[in-house]
Amino acid sequence: MQPDSTELKSGLKAMIVDRLRLDIEPESIPDGAPLFGSDAQDGEAGGLGLDSVEALEIVVGIEEKWGVVIADDSVAKEFHSIETLAAFVSRLLAESGKKAACA
Repeated sequence: MQPDSTELKSGLKAMIVDRLRLDIEPESIPDGAPLFGSDAQDGEAGGLGLDSVEALEIVVGIEEKWGVVIADDSVAKEFHSIETLAAFVSRLLAESGKKAACA
């Protein structure tokens, strides 16, 4: 069974804080705040200001936690915020479920 959006967002926040050893509470990360850079978008306060090395760590964390494979070009397209990342992981899980059902 695929996790719902709220579960995905909570899981992503916890994984990011844990893997990157951030000194913040996972629930303090706004869903729409940018993960990279420090400029707020869409009225959301402060981004995490992550860099490309941390992006790779997030990729590995997602692949390990949810058993999906992330293409290299997806990072720039999909890793904007927790909101966009959760939608991306949800799509990957749905696609992997379809492939497993066809096997």
